[in-house]
Amino acid sequence: MKKSILLGLAAMLLIPILVVGCKQAQSWDKAVPANAETQKIEITTDDFAAQDNITRDIELKVNEKLTVSLGSNASTGFAWGDAEISDAAVIAQDSRNFTEPQTGKVGAPGKDAWMFAARSAGTATIKMSYSRPWEGGEKDAWTLTINVTVK
Repeated sequence: MKKSILLGLAAMLLIPILVVGCKQAQSWDKAVPANAETQKIEITTDDFAAQDNITRDIELKVNEKLTVSLGSNASTGFAWGDAEISDAAVIAQDSRNFTEPQTGKVGAPGKDAWMFAARSAGTATIKMSYSRPWEGGEKDAWTLTINVTVK
């Protein structure tokens, strides 16, 4: 009897967690229509260790998606700030997710991933900065600038 009550309570506690997790995955999927093309930019922590300031140029079509995946290691006190978009009418952020490290090693880097959607023809710049966010913390240790042209 006690086991069935405990199992029932555990199930009631786990169901809301599973529902929230599924809804979050669905919101990421809904940001990308099935027929939309997606381009990707992926930069690891090793890439940034070799070059602090990286610039990428990309051309998109209207309604095309851009996924930007950047290495991130919260154990260092650094974090990626919000993406700064110069013209949200040209390109807009749909979502942002963090993926934990795939290894069990303490201090291993994970990934921050942003999904952007090309809204209209034009040019815009997306700027991202990896900093220690507290007052007096190191700013712009790594930066990424993406020059976007939407046709």
